[in-house]
Amino acid sequence: MPYILSLNCGSSSVKSKLFSIPADSSPPSASEHDLLSTLKLIATADAGNIGAKGKDVEIELSWVDKKDAGQTVKKKQDEVEYTDIIPIILDLLTKENKDNGPSLDKKELRYVTHRIVHGSTHTSPITVTKKHQEGLKEMEKLSEFAPLHNHNAVLAIQATIDALPESTSILLFDTLFHQTLGPEIYTYAVPDIGHKTPVPLRKYGFHGLSYASVLRSIANHLKQDQSDVNAVVCHLGSGGSVCMIQDGQSKDTSMGLTPLEGLVGGTRSGSIDPTLIFHHTPDCAENALDKSDGRFISKAEMVLNKQSGLTALAGTSDFGTITTRMTNPSSCSQEEHEASTLAYKVYLDRLLHFLSFYLFKLKAHSHQSGGSEPIIVFSGGIGEKGAALRADVMRSLGWMGVHYGDEELGRNKLNKGEGVKEITTNKAKGPRVFAVETDEEVQCALMARKELGV
Repeated sequence: MPYILSLNCGSSSVKSKLFSIPADSSPPSASEHDLLSTLKLIATADAGNIGAKGKDVEIELSWVDKKDAGQTVKKKQDEVEYTDIIPIILDLLTKENKDNGPSLDKKELRYVTHRIVHGSTHTSPITVTKKHQEGLKEMEKLSEFAPLHNHNAVLAIQATIDALPESTSILLFDTLFHQTLGPEIYTYAVPDIGHKTPVPLRKYGFHGLSYASVLRSIANHLKQDQSDVNAVVCHLGSGGSVCMIQDGQSKDTSMGLTPLEGLVGGTRSGSIDPTLIFHHTPDCAENALDKSDGRFISKAEMVLNKQSGLTALAGTSDFGTITTRMTNPSSCSQEEHEASTLAYKVYLDRLLHFLSFYLFKLKAHSHQSGGSEPIIVFSGGIGEKGAALRADVMRSLGWMGVHYGDEELGRNKLNKGEGVKEITTNKAKGPRVFAVETDEEVQCALMARKELGV
């Protein structure tokens, strides 16, 4: 039986899901529903703390159809690099777990999907094999524009090819979903330059695989074609962004040339006056890394990507902790309470900035074209779990007819595995509001099946 392994590499983590697919190839006419219904989840394997100082790397493995078959494997931090994680995960899924999991040979792992944050102007996925690795070189060049993600993904792809020489890796870009942005949206008002850059200097947008997953789920829930959906989707996690989906296509989004633009993140500043960094970090152009592999990340990028955001404002990137400190002052010091309150208000303000703007544009489009009324969708770790944040957003949008009362309060919880939950009731005269679970790994497996015809 052939298998697909979906890998999702973050700046310090790897999430993966193992799926089985039918042995016979899927016909080109196979629908999304058919491809999804024959995609069976077998196991999940997630690794965290990669590169975290003083913390061991932990790999959590769980087999779907095996009771008590979950396990946590700890590896000493100084023994594990990104290139080591993939072989360890593969071993856990195959030879080391024949007693706990299914009898799985590495040769049956025929397809591996890789989520790539930055894909420049590519309009389709790239396939990489042991014999054809041209795409890897291009991905490494793009690491300059997503230095905390793309480089790790390239290491994971190379490790996959080495460990599974007969497999096919398919590279799926977060930027694919946003190739429908118009030039008036993606163009920056800066002068032309006389030198070539690895990618054109324009807005690209990110979290595209998540948005594609959410669009599919919400269209199915509403029993609409994806091309009929008008929605403002808020993907809120350690990194967050907002996307305006018009007639099933991305027409505006908060992130830009890199994931740094837009919302405040766990460690990202979000949009700021570009000149601020020159005053904050006078030597901002110098390399922040001491790496023997020749990688360069400026101090400006390091400060704004890894030392800013909620961490800079509240001393933690954990949104749940921030919410608790704000609403329950007795749980922390006065200083932590005040810092968390400010961090929450800043986060909410920036979110409402993009959300209300995109809603306004969608309402205008709906009025002019007669399309469906826009909806609001929350997804991602914070978007799915943050009931208090959703409530504050809905209260702030009362002027648009969004209603939040006792009934909505009782519905404002998305349980794990629920998929799609509508928060609003029929009392709402304005946009309907939903919380939707996103699944980038399933989306990658689905796109791979479409691309490869398997």
